[in-house]
Amino acid sequence: MTLIPRAAMLAAALALTAATAPRAQDEPPPKNLPFTPKGARGAYNFGGSNKEGPGETSSYKSAREQYEALRKQATGDGRLSAAQLPDWSGVWGLDGGAFNWDPSLARDATHYGPLAPGNQAFYEKALQDAENGKEWDNLSYCLPSGFPRWISEGFLRDFAVTPEKVLLTNEQQSEVRRVYTDGRGHRPDDEAQPLWEGDSIGFWIGSGDKAKLVIWTKDLKSGVYHRNGPRYSDQAETIEVMQKIDPTHIKVDVTMYDPTDLTRPWVVHRGYKKDDLPNGHIDLWSCEENNNVIKRADGGSDFVLPGEKGYKDPSALAGPKN
Repeated sequence: MTLIPRAAMLAAALALTAATAPRAQDEPPPKNLPFTPKGARGAYNFGGSNKEGPGETSSYKSAREQYEALRKQATGDGRLSAAQLPDWSGVWGLDGGAFNWDPSLARDATHYGPLAPGNQAFYEKALQDAENGKEWDNLSYCLPSGFPRWISEGFLRDFAVTPEKVLLTNEQQSEVRRVYTDGRGHRPDDEAQPLWEGDSIGFWIGSGDKAKLVIWTKDLKSGVYHRNGPRYSDQAETIEVMQKIDPTHIKVDVTMYDPTDLTRPWVVHRGYKKDDLPNGHIDLWSCEENNNVIKRADGGSDFVLPGEKGYKDPSALAGPKN
């Protein structure tokens, strides 16, 4: 699929700123939606699915169970030497589904994923607020998108693979995820705390360019899957299986476990496509340097324009003071 142009995605952000089981028998099947994107509710809909439903599920009951099952497929301790690692060099963009956590479902569909009742109510209110012009999330204050939202946010990515850890960087907000593959476990409970990107450990299945990276992430700070989307709690955990399937594509299968805000595990399938621009690279993103968003009394957001009180001139913020 064609990557969404970098400039267009930037404009949108600034303007609006692995085994699975069949679905449970008591869940309604996905169905076609009479869904026509309109107003704020459809502003981030870039095409794709026109279905609603509970999404795909997993036969595993917990992240730990899935991680330990996949661990049995690894050779030895699942660690690789530098010579055995896959080549994930270059710059990568989303292969479809930008700003939509589950590309198999229509973004902003009323029935979107296996949401617990409280989460469904939260989500429906968020959609209604958007229709009424009241939108706000952490990106409005130049805070990170956080994980798992990191997965579906737009812009380019860079993957640095080493024997001890893998660094997954999104150019947006310069968000870096650190996946430790040196054999360590998660932080002990008495040291753990909710984090924007969570605490991630992993191992490899196989070696060479087709090696699979298995990632277990926990200790997350609660957030939303995408702007005006449903929420996830700080009890959420994920398992990702990341693999380069050909020279220009990486696929990622993600299973979300959240006993607070989901009724059962939620599996989504994501992908990245290698950017073919010569000498491609990503840059440091200093959102606050160009942020003139304010929060209104009703909880929505507005822009402070040049000449208005409180406007911050980006060209003057970083200069030396007299």
